[in-house]
Amino acid sequence: MKRYYLSATAIAAIGISSQISAYAQTAPADDSRRLEVVTVTTQKQEQSLIDVPINVSVTSQDLIDKLAADDLEDLGNFIPGLSVQAQSLNAPSYSLRGVVSDSGTPRVAMFQNGVAIGNPGFASNLAIYDMERVEVVKGPQATLFGQGALVGGINFIQNHASLNGNSGSVTLEGGDYSFLRGEGHYNYVVSDTLAVRVAAQIKNMDGYVPNTANSPDLMGQDTTALRTAIRWAPTPKLTADLYVNYQEDDSTGTQFTSGFFPVNGKVDPYGATAMNVNDDQVRGKLGNDRELFYVTSNIEYDLNDAWSLTSLTDYRNLFSNEAWDSDGVALNLLQFYQARQANTFSQELRLNYDAGGKLTAFFGGNYFTIEGKDVLRFSTDEAYAQSLFAPRLVSAVAPAGTTVDQFGAYLASQGLPGGQNLGSFDTPLQYSMLAFLTGGGALAPLYDEHLEEQVATYGRDTYDLFGDVTYALTDRLELTAGLRYTKEELSASTIAHVLKSNPYLGGRNGVTLAPTVVFSSATVDNLASGSADTDGAFTWRLNASYRVSDDINTWIAYGRGRRPEVLSASGATYDVIDAETLDNVEVGMFGRFFDERLQMTSSIYYGEYNDFQTTKFDPLQGIFITENSGTATQYGFEFDGQALVSDNVRLLATYAYTHSKYDDEDADGNPLQFAGNSFRISPEHSFSVAADITIPAGEYGQFSIVPTYIWKDDHFFEDDNGFDYVADGNGGFTRVRETYPDGTPVDEFQDAYGIANLRVGFDSASERWGAYVLGENIFDEEYLIDVGNTGGAFGLHTIIRGKPQMLKAGVYFKF
Repeated sequence: MKRYYLSATAIAAIGISSQISAYAQTAPADDSRRLEVVTVTTQKQEQSLIDVPINVSVTSQDLIDKLAADDLEDLGNFIPGLSVQAQSLNAPSYSLRGVVSDSGTPRVAMFQNGVAIGNPGFASNLAIYDMERVEVVKGPQATLFGQGALVGGINFIQNHASLNGNSGSVTLEGGDYSFLRGEGHYNYVVSDTLAVRVAAQIKNMDGYVPNTANSPDLMGQDTTALRTAIRWAPTPKLTADLYVNYQEDDSTGTQFTSGFFPVNGKVDPYGATAMNVNDDQVRGKLGNDRELFYVTSNIEYDLNDAWSLTSLTDYRNLFSNEAWDSDGVALNLLQFYQARQANTFSQELRLNYDAGGKLTAFFGGNYFTIEGKDVLRFSTDEAYAQSLFAPRLVSAVAPAGTTVDQFGAYLASQGLPGGQNLGSFDTPLQYSMLAFLTGGGALAPLYDEHLEEQVATYGRDTYDLFGDVTYALTDRLELTAGLRYTKEELSASTIAHVLKSNPYLGGRNGVTLAPTVVFSSATVDNLASGSADTDGAFTWRLNASYRVSDDINTWIAYGRGRRPEVLSASGATYDVIDAETLDNVEVGMFGRFFDERLQMTSSIYYGEYNDFQTTKFDPLQGIFITENSGTATQYGFEFDGQALVSDNVRLLATYAYTHSKYDDEDADGNPLQFAGNSFRISPEHSFSVAADITIPAGEYGQFSIVPTYIWKDDHFFEDDNGFDYVADGNGGFTRVRETYPDGTPVDEFQDAYGIANLRVGFDSASERWGAYVLGENIFDEEYLIDVGNTGGAFGLHTIIRGKPQMLKAGVYFKF
């Protein structure tokens, strides 16, 4: 049935088109429908999309509604080159052209109303509602955006208050898994110079992954988002916009189904899981509760006919508490809790120049600061932890080649009660193996409530100066040059505490006989700190655009993007990891054809990375560390287009070819650990198609049918591509397939898959109300969105499934 879906959609579009072609042919040309001219502010000024010499994908709120893409994960499916893995409020992953921005300083810059929000990453997954548009800019854009726009940026532009009149809307939607979404806005004009707009969204859903342990079903959410926008325009020269955003989230937790431990007799990522929470994880259930508070002001003042001044100020206050079960089974084995808080402030001043001549420009400076604190707790039952670490423990004390079972039998023969159970999770050994060996046969019972805590702080002050100039050499040819200078001050600290330890071992744990099992023993009650003032660095862009005609613009661009230096913990010290850079060349075009009934954007790009940063969880220190993984290369092709087949049928399509892989050697000719590996979450081919079909219903209104189909090529979930890497002694690495504790290979790979959605609605002739039904993943395609996660660092990879089939229905009212 699935294979006929696209064909049926195309046949329906053609059939309806032929039925209404008589109207299209007889109607006056001036009355014929055309595609809207899209206006963007990507280059710090309002421009038609055709005038922008870079690859930009733009989505309005109306299109978001039609595509049922009310969260970024769904929206990303319709933007070529963008993949979003938003399974967790706290840890969304944004992959643009194969490059993932998932921890640390972002590669894909996230913006809201022009303000950087990607740092910290735990606050970048935001509710999408009452939007003016979403702009996704591809390629290095540090000159335009800064703050990590290494490979591009995403700017969420919310609706400002309008002086054009009072208006409002309400949407109510319900569906499977007790899904409920309510959102709306009201714009009120107070006076000729003052308007206020309020908007809100409430979204609730029960979890769709059954959980048989002591916490609710997983992947559920409860979100409340509120916004107030104020516009004050006392004179034609002065406009001030204020946005106050508040968002509160409470999730039931991310599914981490074990790929090793069976639930109900089998390992099934699409079935029930068994994830537990304990008292030491603070929350009474798994999941995350989060509060985000943002205040943003944008003041624009026209100094004269040529110069204008913009002040963009933003303050953010962010809190998060999360508990998760990293082993994915109802054992107190890898239980984590994290409390996070951060404050950010940014101030940008910018001068824009446009005298209506050949030269336009902007110049400015930006200051950004962040201060954050993370408290991370790890709790475990030492008996299960000893079983997990048994292979490492045996390799450290026994002759090479000795298996866990062999050494367990040896321990039993030496008088250790239950020694034969070493490595068992069903009946784990209840005594410390190392204490028995080093204490002359002493029996030290293992402790079932080991608890340790790590407190980390971080700070970053960023200073930017930037400028961008565009000059029209002729009526058709324009040149653009931009330059940004960035300097940063970094600080970080870490301290660990053991809150509960084995009472029989005097402050040591029974697994390793160190104070801690996971966190660095070097930081136990010992504050480790680091700081750095980085050298200033430049990023730039050079663009040339040639206007072939009024409806076709071509361009070529060269740009350098940069992911700044970071402080990475190593024991009781910090290392400064070099900045990552990308040099990218791109050729593209934007065109409108057939009397503005067809438009498309396409580009071809090639980029080279140096000092590519890889962030991973280090189970020996219990922290995320960043390393330079060498050089990498990416190239690809992207297409984004839409066409009016008739006045009642609009077709939309996107396609991306993405090649993003690590090189075989670094810049000095040394073999790379990940040589030849594909970047994570980077399908080589992906596409989406959609049809926006309307069927007139006379004086009553019109019906709408919107089928969509998204397809993604096979891809890996981790940069290691499912292998461990061991130095071979000759400067290279030997690849060893990752396995679970029983030796079963880990599959960190997702085969190609496609997802079909369908929205059918009715819109009244007055455009004041309407209703619709929506089917998401209507063929219930089973697919995975991640394998590995925190448990993967310990050899207990966990799995997260994609969304199942969901049916929804809604109504809307406008007034």
